Amino acid sequence: MLGFYFDNRLFMLVVYAILFFVMGSAIILKTNKKSELRLARSLWLLAGYAIMHGITELIIFVHKISSVEALPVMDVTLQYAELFFKAGSFMFILWLGICLITDYFEKYSVLKIIGVVICSAWVMLAVYMLGIQGGELHWAMINNLSRYMLALPGFLMSGVGLWLQKREVAMFHVTSLVNNLRGMAITFFGAALFIGTIANEPVIWPATVLNREAFMDFFGVSVIFFRSWILIFITYFVIRIVDVFEVEREFRLEEAMRQQVLMEERERIGRELHDGIIQSIYGVGLKMEQSLLLADKRLAEAKRQLRCGRDELDNIIQDIRDYIQELQSPDFSTTSLEEGARQLVEEVKEYSMMQINLTVQGKPAADLNIIQTNNLLQSLKELLTNIAKHSRAERSEVFINFGAENIRIRISDNGVGFDPVELDGPQRGSGRQGLKNVFYRVGMMQGTVVFHAAPGQGTNFEINVPYKKARCGEGVLIKDPSYFKAKSYTGGE
Repeated sequence: MLGFYFDNRLFMLVVYAILFFVMGSAIILKTNKKSELRLARSLWLLAGYAIMHGITELIIFVHKISSVEALPVMDVTLQYAELFFKAGSFMFILWLGICLITDYFEKYSVLKIIGVVICSAWVMLAVYMLGIQGGELHWAMINNLSRYMLALPGFLMSGVGLWLQKREVAMFHVTSLVNNLRGMAITFFGAALFIGTIANEPVIWPATVLNREAFMDFFGVSVIFFRSWILIFITYFVIRIVDVFEVEREFRLEEAMRQQVLMEERERIGRELHDGIIQSIYGVGLKMEQSLLLADKRLAEAKRQLRCGRDELDNIIQDIRDYIQELQSPDFSTTSLEEGARQLVEEVKEYSMMQINLTVQGKPAADLNIIQTNNLLQSLKELLTNIAKHSRAERSEVFINFGAENIRIRISDNGVGFDPVELDGPQRGSGRQGLKNVFYRVGMMQGTVVFHAAPGQGTNFEINVPYKKARCGEGVLIKDPSYFKAKSYTGGE
């Protein structure tokens, strides 16, 4: 590879420039300005380093192809431009390291003052050596000083800062992002050695010992080989790391959806408490008052009213227990529909000793959001719990079909069944309220619940939910024109 580099030096300079520009563009295009990550506040400095160094490589390219015919003034101008753009890129790296560390540890804010002092000192030295002294020797000295004063501490602090940032990225539970951030930090430590320590010209200490020629003589490999791989690795890790902003966006969206699920659950439970339990308690209170009025005149009727009130209080206590149990139900916001269904089936099988067969057909045609997954799994949990508690069934079947446009879930059992008329009756019961919760949840997702139940015939439920809700004012496309030629059309022919 080394021989290829020297044989194709001009081509490699263009490749380097392209890699630097790709790195800078990836950061500029993918960085989320509204991100809450500390990394987002400093990453633009790495983009500045990449663009400045890309320009440096292009200047070197122009300098190489025009060095034979170039005028002395143009040659010096390109040489100075190369130096200042390179030093400018190193300043970006220095400030990247300072900002990454001070954003994480505010007590080290003094580093910003040190950074200003270092950059100002280098600029004053450059003006003095190049503007007043001049000459190739001073150019080489200031070039080496840009590595020692700017690049070396910059890459070291940037590596430390990136290593610290992996703690914050770890909250997304994406191992690849943490590994890429760790790899990028290690690459920056390598850059501190091969870019910030090993100079090109043996001018001023430690360049008299650590320079490109001495490195080649000792190791038999040019330092350019390692610098090339460092550039490739940094570019690769940058392209992979900027995906953290998309992951963060999805993470924040899921957090918002979780909050929405909690709010909807609170509203539902509050509504059920008001419409059900509180009203029942109020009814029991009226019966108690009536019993007091009847106690002196009609003792038997008063006793009957008291027994009725006691039974209703027992039902209320059971309802409250069911609500508490529901509040302690597992969190389905971090699982898929299939995984959650298998978990539910295993749990119900364990405590009910009932045979439950789960069949899953197909794969989701679209991603389900947290609200859809939670509502579907809570509905499935409610139906399976009702079967286990009330049906006295020996076997139950659960079938989940992922269609092209909707999800269909069927739940059936061979139990005692029930009379559907009871759903609209005045009697209270956790099973009936649970079914109403299922209807409500599915309705929120613009889905439908179809069921068949009869005494002695078991129960059959089918839930159909679309992947995507229809928007208000949205029409439904019918692809078969014969739909409009149906004989049952009431418009007349």
